Amino acid sequence: MITQNLHTHTVFDDGKNTPMEMARAALDAGLTSLGFSGHSVLPYENEWSMTMEGEAAYRAAVVETKAAFAGRLDVYRGLEWDLLSAPPKDCDYVIGSIHHIPVPGGFVSADESPDATKDAVARCFGGDPAAMAEAYFAQFETLAKKRFVDIVGHFDLVTKFDERAHIFDPTAPRYLDAAMAGLDVLLRADKLFEVNTGAISRGWRTTPFPAPDLLRELHRRGARVLVTADAHSADAVACAFPAMEELLRSLGFRERWELGPGGFFPVPL
Repeated sequence: MITQNLHTHTVFDDGKNTPMEMARAALDAGLTSLGFSGHSVLPYENEWSMTMEGEAAYRAAVVETKAAFAGRLDVYRGLEWDLLSAPPKDCDYVIGSIHHIPVPGGFVSADESPDATKDAVARCFGGDPAAMAEAYFAQFETLAKKRFVDIVGHFDLVTKFDERAHIFDPTAPRYLDAAMAGLDVLLRADKLFEVNTGAISRGWRTTPFPAPDLLRELHRRGARVLVTADAHSADAVACAFPAMEELLRSLGFRERWELGPGGFFPVPL
């Protein structure tokens, strides 16, 4: 049974609940530990990441939550760090995520909406979805070099809307070459990969990030994985965890990883 979730958002970024509410929900869901991972401060105004002031309040709220649930739930203070953000400070762990794709004159979002993704393909990549996928996955070479990043967040986020919008072809040679190159640099850097159910809880996908075919490749290449909910509301704090455990077993995985007081360690599946 999976009893830890390290990818959790709150009212301090784009989540719907307070840390206290998320912790209560985690206990109710049978979790024994919970990690908070607010979106890192970004260098432009937006509605989904923390602000400088909000980050300070977030840190204080997690400390308060940890004290309130001591002896019942282990609480960790992490960060979902974006490539556009400044280096993180004083975290129990860091999830490194890519939410943007560079284009001439700026960047486009990798997960705003189906229409925004289609528009980005047409406007910035000459109508070529494979080119957008290549630009997205190429950024993992930079992320792999960040020693403070422990976990790779939602590796194939660019395909978030594909079950409905069918924008990318994940079986196409160029897509696969770009994704495999990203996997390779991250594996050489010994990063953990999250199996993220966030798009399942929000109704966009029926499968996690990374997709099962990529998970199968991760297993073949000896990757370390852990299961996270990317929860933005209390009801999603352990979304689809039993199904993910079964999926990993079916793909050949025999262990998953968790965070403890001494760092990350393997847990048999």
